[in-house]
Amino acid sequence: MSLNQFMQTLANGLLLGCVYAAFALGLSLVLGILGLVNVAHSAILILAALVYWQLVNGVGIDPLLAIPLVVAAFFLAGTALESTIVRRIEREPNTTALLVFFGTMVAIESIAVLVWTTDTRTVRPAYLDTVWRFGQIGVPVSRVVTAALTLVLLGGLHVFLTRTLTGAAIRGMAQNRDVAAMVGIRVRRLGIWVFAAGTALAAFGGTVLALVLPFSPQEHVRWLAWAFLIVIVGGLGSTRNTLLAGLLVGLVEAFVGVLLPFQYVYFVVYTLLVVALLARREGLG
Repeated sequence: MSLNQFMQTLANGLLLGCVYAAFALGLSLVLGILGLVNVAHSAILILAALVYWQLVNGVGIDPLLAIPLVVAAFFLAGTALESTIVRRIEREPNTTALLVFFGTMVAIESIAVLVWTTDTRTVRPAYLDTVWRFGQIGVPVSRVVTAALTLVLLGGLHVFLTRTLTGAAIRGMAQNRDVAAMVGIRVRRLGIWVFAAGTALAAFGGTVLALVLPFSPQEHVRWLAWAFLIVIVGGLGSTRNTLLAGLLVGLVEAFVGVLLPFQYVYFVVYTLLVVALLARREGLG
């Protein structure tokens, strides 16, 4: 591998890693704070990507302006899901919650296929569908923009969770929900906000996906595996470690894609998922 090829692969891996961190952030938040294994996360992500595609390609809204619209809409949808589904299963065994979320995933996928069919789609606005050149290194503008948005979101969420009273209350609820309620924390209200925020973050991941990669309704399971790998490697509820784990997975995928035939990329990533489950169940932090 030449130096130019190495630097190009490094840049591709880092930008791809930011995209993957955006995929996993909502899953990490809900699992780390509420203790819910939301396997419907990837279906929500793909549904958000489809809604985003409809707003941009169908309605004609600017791609960057459409992002907050999609995120806000899915925040409201998350509150509805919490009130109708999550509230009924939060004290149930993990297997019950897992089955309910699996059913939710299948229902969302079915709705997406009925409305948008199984066609592969992407969002490619002209002003983002270009490449910036730095010597021999080329970086797609769409990936730079999505990486920047992801870093801003991660930074803002980190400050909120670590520097505000509400963030401290959320972290306290994550440690012990019953004790948090005893000291006056409104765990019921915070639980709604956290699940809604996790849904909104999944929607943000969907908009990022639509901007940088082709997608279709039935391929969400692939992104669920990627998201779980990042959560397992990075640990639960940590924005910093989620970013680091996303960058690691992005770099591994980028370099494996260069050094080995493409068909080995999925094999390596899924092998990493198995190894991470067996060797480091608590993640990095």
